[in-house]
Amino acid sequence: MLSGGQSYSAWNFRKRRLVLLLQQARSGGDYIGQRGEDSPCEAEALLGAELRLSELAIRSFPKSHEAWAHRRWLMALRNPDPPAASLDAELVAEMRLSLRAIDQRRANYHAARHAARA
Repeated sequence: MLSGGQSYSAWNFRKRRLVLLLQQARSGGDYIGQRGEDSPCEAEALLGAELRLSELAIRSFPKSHEAWAHRRWLMALRNPDPPAASLDAELVAEMRLSLRAIDQRRANYHAARHAARA
């Protein structure tokens, strides 16, 4: 992902794998050798790790439409009713990432669109 952040197939493979892992974590099933006693925390950890990966890809490839689309998909999977403080922190982080990508590559339509959606 970090050497070719524009591989649509690779991002889609990650989506399919993440959906499977999230279903297993949320159902309390066994995944990656762990029992799902605190499965909401495990699901949140999976999403957080994937968000960090997408951020690294975006920093390397700021105009990668595929990485931005994957990040939007991840944000949609997160808790639909987060606490206000958490939501504010997420919005600030998304704006910072978008602005950094715009600074790296002028005329970055994908970063500007992501900032507008955030």
